[in-house]
Amino acid sequence: MPNVIDPTVSVGPVQLRVQSISRAAAYYENVLGLRMLGRSSSTAVLGVPSDGAPLVMLREVEGSIAPPRTHAGLYHFAVLLPDRASLGAFIRHLHSTGEQYGASDHSVSEALYLTDPDGNGIEVYRDRPRKEWNYDSNGFIHMTVDPLHEQPLLQEGKNIQWHGVPAGTVMGHVHLHVHDMEEAYRFYVEVLGFDLAADPQKFPAFFVAAGGYHHHIGLNPWAGAKAPKASIRNTGLDMYTILLPSARALEPVAERLKAAGYWFHREEHALYVTDPSGIVVCLTVNAPDEVLSSAQMARLTE
Repeated sequence: MPNVIDPTVSVGPVQLRVQSISRAAAYYENVLGLRMLGRSSSTAVLGVPSDGAPLVMLREVEGSIAPPRTHAGLYHFAVLLPDRASLGAFIRHLHSTGEQYGASDHSVSEALYLTDPDGNGIEVYRDRPRKEWNYDSNGFIHMTVDPLHEQPLLQEGKNIQWHGVPAGTVMGHVHLHVHDMEEAYRFYVEVLGFDLAADPQKFPAFFVAAGGYHHHIGLNPWAGAKAPKASIRNTGLDMYTILLPSARALEPVAERLKAAGYWFHREEHALYVTDPSGIVVCLTVNAPDEVLSSAQMARLTE
């Protein structure tokens, strides 16, 4: 059996460590446009206002500090909006709040970049239709880092009133600073079974995906070779989820992890494994509301 993950796989909710749950929750509600779905004294779950789909869980870690950019961990997580008009409306919303952001046209997508109060990177983007994507002679997807032209986006979103992220918003991908690029490649491509989507000779990073997507996971060495692994003493990424369509699709992944010598914790519909950079990955049947229970999340970080 080839080491290929199910082509319908997608990225699910992320859990972040923050210094202040109140400060972080306010940011994700007021700036990013998520809705509070559940709250305790030290945790919060936020998601899409219209359908309650969870996207982000916050966990307050007393005494945590923002890590230097020389550590492995989160580069950014990426929230995928359903259409271009919504991205234009979001830009107008950011203008109204005075929030600072970066922007780029990646050919396959148009993207904005923000940083939350704890130093966690965020991308908010929309994809161009796949029929507009370009490929090289080896089948790699062509991606760019070009300036984003905001005026056409603002024009397209001019009739949309921003009331938070719209229905159909999902987690598009995660992008990680890694400890070791070769180890990361072995784990995500050779063991988990993602494909290399972009030419590694043209990008100083690996972009891996399933089902022909431009990337579900980005892996970069920009924190430095052998950067210290992610630490629970820092703010950052506790865990992210990879959603599979069925328990049957989960089994080959579990078999490959076992064969490669990776220890993992197994629950009924999910398995939890730590990647070579110290980041917990939850591979689960497509039911993020079940995975994102506070009790389960807390067990991962004890």
